[in-house]
Amino acid sequence: MAVSSTQVQFDSLFGLFTYLAIAVSIIVFSLLIYFIVKYRDRPSSRQPNDTPILGKLPRSRGHAKSVVVTVSLSTIILVVLIIGSFGAIDNILTPPQHVCPGCAMEVTAHQFYWQFTYPNGTKPYDTRDILRVPVGENIRLNVTSADVFHDFGIIGYDIKTDAIPGRTNVVWFYPHTTGNFTIQCFELCGVGHATMKGTLMVMSQAAYSAWYDSTVVH
Repeated sequence: MAVSSTQVQFDSLFGLFTYLAIAVSIIVFSLLIYFIVKYRDRPSSRQPNDTPILGKLPRSRGHAKSVVVTVSLSTIILVVLIIGSFGAIDNILTPPQHVCPGCAMEVTAHQFYWQFTYPNGTKPYDTRDILRVPVGENIRLNVTSADVFHDFGIIGYDIKTDAIPGRTNVVWFYPHTTGNFTIQCFELCGVGHATMKGTLMVMSQAAYSAWYDSTVVH
């Protein structure tokens, strides 16, 4: 079961690529086996008149229709994959204009921890590597870094973006289920890189609202 909208997008796109690859593979290997059996060498076999001769240009065998069909099918497949890819990428890279109160967080990477600042100014330093979000809401993250290059990603959510000093990158997602998920830095950022992990805590909307309303600015 998909846990976020981004995972749904990637899974759908991966499924499209996979099904098309399976269909093409079945056709290609079926034809390959057919031609191997049909045109296998036999004692009674003789060279056809239009067999290519070394050093001479081969004559046309009149397979123009086959070439047209092959090129047309290949073009259609490529167009479908390109449209599907750009559609998914555009949706993933375009954050929603409006999110619920408390659903747009600032993410700041440090060596070697994550700091999350909520819209009400809360920075829970006691649990600085824990990002709390409500289920069933669009979540927008503004990601930057306070020191070196990092790469913010959530395992299982299929989202990643660079955390760069002096620059803010925006990612968004829509969590479908509650639970805990691993936040990881995916770019070598120093000796503590391997331990630079955090937790995405997806809470029920009621539980998140109660927690959010009870927080104070530190």
